[in-house]
Amino acid sequence: MADLLDFGGAALGTMLPAALRQRLSAAATLVRYEDGETIHSRGDIKPGLSIVRSGAVRFAIPGEDGSWVTTSILGPEHCFGEATLFAGLPRAYDAIAVGETVIEQLTKRRFDRIFDEEPALARAMLEATTQRLYTSLGFLDDQRRLPLKLRMAKVIATMARSARRENVVSCNQSDLAFTLGVSRVSAGKALSELQRAGFIRLGYGQIDIVDAASMNAWIARSDPLAPLTEL
Repeated sequence: MADLLDFGGAALGTMLPAALRQRLSAAATLVRYEDGETIHSRGDIKPGLSIVRSGAVRFAIPGEDGSWVTTSILGPEHCFGEATLFAGLPRAYDAIAVGETVIEQLTKRRFDRIFDEEPALARAMLEATTQRLYTSLGFLDDQRRLPLKLRMAKVIATMARSARRENVVSCNQSDLAFTLGVSRVSAGKALSELQRAGFIRLGYGQIDIVDAASMNAWIARSDPLAPLTEL
């Protein structure tokens, strides 16, 4: 399974008091998905909140060639579906299970009842949503002004923070290319440059971070406008 790509966003479930988290779980329906199974499709408008109980969820847009443009991979305690709840907007991405995944799904009616009675839920969702917006805007800013090698290093550093193995990021070049909106060839060149710099070592389906301290220091020097929370 690929490591998470959550850009440092807060996980809603970890921000809630234990009793409130239990109340959400009690009100939810547990749904189990197999690896690669679709949780919802881009354009769906059924409102509701989903919280990842276990496994992970890939958010992506299908390409014309049958490939996927991955935007994020969220793990346990992360939530999704806020746009349908609060703004009545359709789903922006396909949500696909990564490995065996269990989702707590709350209908809008059940969510609204708890939301109205629990101020702590409103505060936590506001904080989590604001953090997600902040990191998303930072990512878009990177796309406009930073060279690909630096953007690649920042994504790898971000994934390393939630990696299952220290200094090893499980992913493939295609996922990184889609995330950064470039061709696989361009992504491969950027990765090779980072390897020649001594920051990483490329393996089969994974990237070993050889010198995390030096890579993070180089990112900080090369991108002085980066938000302080990114590294």
